[in-house]
Amino acid sequence: MYRGATVLEAIRDLVPAWAGALAAAVTQLGDGWFLLMLGIGASWAVAWRRATGETTPFECDRPARRPDGPWVVAVIVGGLAVMTALKHLFALPRPDLATLDPAALPSSTRSLYASIASADGYGFPSGHAVGATVTYGLFALALEAGTRRLRLAVAAVIVAAVCLTRLILGVHYPLDVVAGVVVGGCYLAAAWRLLERSPFDRTLTAFALALGLAAAAMVASGRADSAVEYAAFAAGALAGWIAGTSGTTVESTSLERFPTEPSAGMLVTAFVPLAAVGSVGALSGRPKLVASAALLGLLSVLPAVIFPRLTAVETTTR
Repeated sequence: MYRGATVLEAIRDLVPAWAGALAAAVTQLGDGWFLLMLGIGASWAVAWRRATGETTPFECDRPARRPDGPWVVAVIVGGLAVMTALKHLFALPRPDLATLDPAALPSSTRSLYASIASADGYGFPSGHAVGATVTYGLFALALEAGTRRLRLAVAAVIVAAVCLTRLILGVHYPLDVVAGVVVGGCYLAAAWRLLERSPFDRTLTAFALALGLAAAAMVASGRADSAVEYAAFAAGALAGWIAGTSGTTVESTSLERFPTEPSAGMLVTAFVPLAAVGSVGALSGRPKLVASAALLGLLSVLPAVIFPRLTAVETTTR
């Protein structure tokens, strides 16, 4: 498969040494850890604004239970899981190019630059391109700031910048980043459509989807660490969300009230995936990895569960 090796070499020949440092900084905008932190931060901010009675910054243009829950981070996790599965299915190597040595950097920071600018594992599709397309595309679709056209334009600029940095650093071929954008866009469109049509609340639907995709990634990758982490994250978040919201009454954007129906079956269903992923971690000698990822998933939904309850207690005590 021709992936644009000659184009990549031409780009590298045109890039000055100092551009490597700039590319290494900008490329972090598409790194998995950064995208997850963005999703978690957005979920926490929405939970706080909802609890304090402020207008949520996310569009909720259809009646749905808890439309502004922490579903944003679930969509991001699902996209990263899709990327992991495809990388292992195609199993195509990265370019065999030396890391740029930026002369503009002090010698004491060059080792840090080398660790940031280099990459291992498979190269197709680009994980940074997939993650950036999903995350910034999602924010462009869901945020209410400005016009949607402006938000999409800003998202496109960020995604293009991230993709360009992967070529400058020489860790991906041009076809890798193009495929990453296409995969991210297709996944986001499918996930958005599913969330719009699902009879369940967006958070439940999004984390269930993320868990299913992460499980598929575990199978495709032979239980790679990243796939196990995504599955544990989604399982922990899903368990926390179902356990925390069962038995509460929530309001939709149409001002109708929808009581949930708590049952032992729901709680068991919530924790079965978590137990299954935990068993995988224990059997493969990675219990700490699973535990930390599941805890992070739980923390991502915790504010959306706790803040409304605290606000309700304060209201009743006044």
